[in-house]
Amino acid sequence: MAKFLLFVAVIAVIVMLVRASNRRSKTPPAAPKPEAMTQCAHCGVHFPRSEALSQDGRDYCCEDHRRLGSRP
Repeated sequence: MAKFLLFVAVIAVIVMLVRASNRRSKTPPAAPKPEAMTQCAHCGVHFPRSEALSQDGRDYCCEDHRRLGSRP
């Protein structure tokens, strides 16, 4: 019986070592690159430049604000 328990313990240690080795070998996921931000000329909200609607060199957050134009 003692030999059987020793065999089970050795197998458990081997499994734990293999799992730990696999965890260490994985590379962490790459962080997303920061995106340039801009400010709406009408309401002042900051949002990603890729979502901007531009007119006359000014950025707007939505079509309604682009149509209304910038606030004085």
